[in-house]
Amino acid sequence: MTYSAIKKQILLSLVFFLIFSTRSKAADRSLILFGAGGEPASKKTTIFDNTLNVLDKYLQNNKWKTTINFNGGHSETEAIMTMKFPDALNKAPFTPNNYNSVIETYLDKIKNKKMKRGDQLMIVIDTHGALPAADDKTHQIAAGLAQDKVNLTKLTGMSLINLDTLKELTTLANKEGIKLAILDFSCHSGASLSLANENTCVISSTGPNHFGYTSFSDNYIAKMKPGKSLEDVFLETRKNTNDNSFPMISTPEGLSINKDIYPNITPYLYDYNKETYLDKMSDYLLSTANNEAYCARQFQFDSLQKQLENLKAISALNMSAYAPQINRIKNLIKNYKAKQDEYINFLRTMGVGELKRKETFTGSFMLKNKEIKDEGNYTWKEIIEADFDSQIKTNAEYRDISKDSAAKARFAASIDMYTKARQKQQEILTRYPKIKSYQKLFKEQISAINGTTELSNEIALEERDLYDNLYKNARETKKSENSACKDFIL
Repeated sequence: MTYSAIKKQILLSLVFFLIFSTRSKAADRSLILFGAGGEPASKKTTIFDNTLNVLDKYLQNNKWKTTINFNGGHSETEAIMTMKFPDALNKAPFTPNNYNSVIETYLDKIKNKKMKRGDQLMIVIDTHGALPAADDKTHQIAAGLAQDKVNLTKLTGMSLINLDTLKELTTLANKEGIKLAILDFSCHSGASLSLANENTCVISSTGPNHFGYTSFSDNYIAKMKPGKSLEDVFLETRKNTNDNSFPMISTPEGLSINKDIYPNITPYLYDYNKETYLDKMSDYLLSTANNEAYCARQFQFDSLQKQLENLKAISALNMSAYAPQINRIKNLIKNYKAKQDEYINFLRTMGVGELKRKETFTGSFMLKNKEIKDEGNYTWKEIIEADFDSQIKTNAEYRDISKDSAAKARFAASIDMYTKARQKQQEILTRYPKIKSYQKLFKEQISAINGTTELSNEIALEERDLYDNLYKNARETKKSENSACKDFIL
C-alpha cells in the first residue's frame, strides 16, 4: 500500500471516529430508578437496599441524568438515599403519585423535543411485583409501605402501580427514535416483555409465573460497563444466577426460547415453603388434582421431555455436544415430577375439590364521607390455612401507632376484611369436616415435598447452561438481526 493510500485510510478512520464520538457525546442519557415498594412498615431497612449501593457505584463512573424514587418510610433506607446519588435531578419516595409524575415528565420531554432521536432512557424497577391479572398486559408492582408477611403473589393490602401505564411512553419513544430500556427486576416481571418494540428493550429478572430475587438486579447493575450492550450484560448475568427464577429478554432469540421452554418448565421451578405467603407449590399441585388438569399436566411433562430429547438431534445448533447436560435436566425434572405426584395423589385420594373454591372479602371504613376499601381474594385452601387472628392483630397495631388518618383508615378496612375472612374460615371448618381433617393430614403429607427448593434450584442451574447454549447458537444463525437490546450500548 502506498504512503498516500495509507494516509487517506488514516484520515477516513479519523473522520469516522470523530463522527461517532460527536454523536456519542451528543446523545443524552437518563436513568430512572423505581424501587423498594411493599416492604413491611415495621422494619428500618428493605431487602432492596443494596440496589442503591450498587447503582450509586456504577453512576460514579458513568454519567446519567438520574431520577430516584425509592421507598420512603424506612429510616436506614432513607439514610442511604440521603448519602447516595449526589448528582440526582430528583430524589423522592416511591409512591404512585411520584411514579405518575416522573412518567409524565418524560412524556412531556419527548413531546416537547427535549429528548431527541438517539437519546437513551433507562427505567430500572426493583420492587415487589404481583402475578399478572387476567386483564393485565403487564403486571402490577408495589409502592409505599405494606403489612408484614403480605402474600408475595397477589400483593394485597398495599398501593399498586400497573405497568400497563408505560405503554404510552414506549409507543412515543419508539415513534421519536428514543432508545428506551425497561429493566423490571420485580417478581413475575416476565409479563413486562409485552412492552417491547423496535426501540424498547425489556429485561426481566424472572418469568411471569415466578418470584424474582434481588441477586439478579444487583449482579446485573454490577456487570454494566461502558461499551457493553444490554444483551451482553443480560447473558452474562443470567448464566451466573443461582436461583429458581427464569430471567427473560425481549430479543428475537430470547422470545423464541421463552415460547418453547418456559410454559412446560414452569412447574419444576416452583418450590414449597411452609410460609404460605411465599408458597407457590401448594396452589399449583392443588390445581392439578382434578382429572382434566391431571391429564394436562402429564401431557405437558411428556412434551417437555420430548422437546429436550429433540434438541440433541438439531445438528444446525450443534446441540449433540450437550447431550449429557440435556439428560441431566431431563432426569431432574422426572425426579421432581415424581415427588410432586405423591402430593397430588394424596389430594386426589382425599377428594378435596372444595379447596379450589374462591372467596372475595371486602373490608371498608368511612373517612370523612369517603369509603376506604380493602379487598382480599382467597381459595378455601388459603382460608383454612391462614392465621387471620395474627393479621387482625398486626393491622390493629399499625392503625393505633399511625399518625396519618388515611393510613389509619386503610388499616381499619383491612381489619374488617380479615374479620370477614376469619368468619368464613370458621364456617367452612364447621360445615365440612373432611376439610377439617385435611388440615392435619396436610401437615403430615407436606413432608413429601420438603426440600424442593434445592431440587428446583438444580433444575434452574441446568436450565441456565442450556438456555445460554440455545441463545448463542440462535444468535450465530442470525448475525445480521438487530434488536433494541443489542443496540442499547452502555
